[in-house]
Amino acid sequence: MRSEVYSYRASYLYLAGAMFISGSAVVVSKIMVDSLPTFLATELGIIIGLFFLIPLLFFIKKEVVQTDLKTNIILLFQALFGVFFYRIFTFWGLQYTTAANSGLITSASPVIVALLAFFFLKEKLSRQRILGIIFVVTGLLFINLYPFLHGDTEGSGSTKGNMLILLAVLCEALFSILSKAACKPMSALYRTTIITFYAFMLLLPFSIYDGLQYEWTRIDSMAIFCVFYYGAFVSFLSYVFWFKGIAKVPASNAAVFTSVVPISSILLSALILKEQILIIHIIGLVCIIVGIIISCLSVRSKYIQ
Repeated sequence: MRSEVYSYRASYLYLAGAMFISGSAVVVSKIMVDSLPTFLATELGIIIGLFFLIPLLFFIKKEVVQTDLKTNIILLFQALFGVFFYRIFTFWGLQYTTAANSGLITSASPVIVALLAFFFLKEKLSRQRILGIIFVVTGLLFINLYPFLHGDTEGSGSTKGNMLILLAVLCEALFSILSKAACKPMSALYRTTIITFYAFMLLLPFSIYDGLQYEWTRIDSMAIFCVFYYGAFVSFLSYVFWFKGIAKVPASNAAVFTSVVPISSILLSALILKEQILIIHIIGLVCIIVGIIISCLSVRSKYIQ
């Protein structure tokens, strides 16, 4: 019994760690885009991630899956939306908005997935989930209306940047919806590796162009560190932590840990980037976290019944 409790606590720590790393991704990305072109920064992070994923999959786990055309098409589209467009819109948006805003908007992903599932997969929305969506939308409105109310459409409160981040979240949500498409069974590690490789190939021509145009003398040690951090922690370790945690925790419980993302992004934005945390961020943070928890509890109550 005691070992079972310990196992659950360890799983919760893994899940919290995975989401904390995800929240740190926007802060690291903000530093990267200040020194590197968007496509080049994205590709370098993916290369570092593959450096860990490929040996783990093929030499340690030694997993091989015979995939068909349909499966590869699904994985390709997941790479297109979940990695290519998601990271491009994120890096592009961070050129106009703050990491704190980005982290808050990105955290709305679970609720946006629920909305897309309602429209595309015809999944029903319970009253609790609708209430959760209302809270999340309210939080997003607070964040996006603030610049208009204060006459600040440039700089730290840029609505343009916020909309680009929201597009990134929509792409990530489409990635999740595609995960439900029927394809050949495979482990999460195998799927992650193949999707990451497809994303690498999609980005390759654009990153080569960026690399040829880029003045490499501009890159500093902090940008290099962030590229390695993004590849090793965001593209690799966060997945390992998530899969280890979710192995013994119900998905409905695990989803609640997505609320760690905006918390870590706001804290790290203040500590590392010295961004000013405004009351509007706190209000938006509370609304989004409440919305996520309400939505996740609605899923949990469904399984308990």
